[in-house]
Amino acid sequence: MNFKYALLSMALAVVLALPILGQNTHCDTTKTDMKHHHISKMMGKPAVDATVEGLHMKVWLMTQKHHKKMMKEMKHNGMRMKDTSMAMDDGMKKMKHDGMEMDKAMKEAMMAGTHCIMLNVTDVSSGKNIDDATAKVTIVSPSKMTSSFDLKSMMSHFCTGISLKEKGEYHFSVSVTVDGVSKTKDFEYTVK
Repeated sequence: MNFKYALLSMALAVVLALPILGQNTHCDTTKTDMKHHHISKMMGKPAVDATVEGLHMKVWLMTQKHHKKMMKEMKHNGMRMKDTSMAMDDGMKKMKHDGMEMDKAMKEAMMAGTHCIMLNVTDVSSGKNIDDATAKVTIVSPSKMTSSFDLKSMMSHFCTGISLKEKGEYHFSVSVTVDGVSKTKDFEYTVK
């Protein structure tokens, strides 16, 4: 009889331990920093997805209304950006993160104008994001007016606010300078 209880206890212990042993032992992916590819997944299909002389460039254009909605969704989903820190909801401590720092001037530049342009640049051979570059965009409006903007580096991509007030086709020229070498991608975008 004691043998039956011992065997039953052992079987019960094994059955109760199976869920613990079957848990996923992979690294926790809920990090406070955003993965480089995360921006691409969040933004959806880019306006431009091209390779230029060893650089893979993805450019997204969105209205400021859509951009603000996306920022609200990021906040709602647990990520909240402060001027110089990123905090997670549910009472976690504020944490500084080099790639997430955003001063008031950067916020204003990103939210200015009618649209927001975002650029993600990766090295084709390594697949790694290029963060230590400079980027700018030159825009020719339908009335042939030219304007130029520096794209600010933020969260493994580059971005700024732009004004596309005229309806019609705009010509964009996005330039990325890495190690003193500039590489450019031209494309058109129509505002209806």
